[in-house]
Amino acid sequence: MTFQAKKVTGRLERARRYLRLFLRDTAELNRLIRKEESNTELLDFAIEMTISDWNSTSPFIDRVDINNYPSLYLLMHGAVVQILKSQGLYQARNELQYQAGGSSFMRFSKTSHYMNWMINLANDYENKKRNMKIAKNLIGGFGGVASEYDRIGYAW
Repeated sequence: MTFQAKKVTGRLERARRYLRLFLRDTAELNRLIRKEESNTELLDFAIEMTISDWNSTSPFIDRVDINNYPSLYLLMHGAVVQILKSQGLYQARNELQYQAGGSSFMRFSKTSHYMNWMINLANDYENKKRNMKIAKNLIGGFGGVASEYDRIGYAW
């Protein structure tokens, strides 16, 4: 395995670990299902979708990957949004309400909870992503912003 491949693998493993910590998705903490809700493939997919989201959102500045994603905060929030979307769809697809003997029961009734969390996190993620991309674009385009105050005697 090359150094670059080891670096990518190490960063992806760390991103998975951090993502699981952020989600609090461990067998010990998932008392009802007693296992991790999100498998490694779903975590990887969410990370890849977040990277793709960055690369496909304007302004189109430097393409990023797991090695040079500009913010751990954005990567985690974006990936959590992707996981909540996926799990929310799963919950909605499997939601079932039934009644028997005067009792009613709803199975997989967490769709709205997933949706509410996803919307809150998505709003924060999108605002921060947009602001960061605009700032990076300005820095890259201007290299600094000149001002008429540069000419009034404050030379180095």
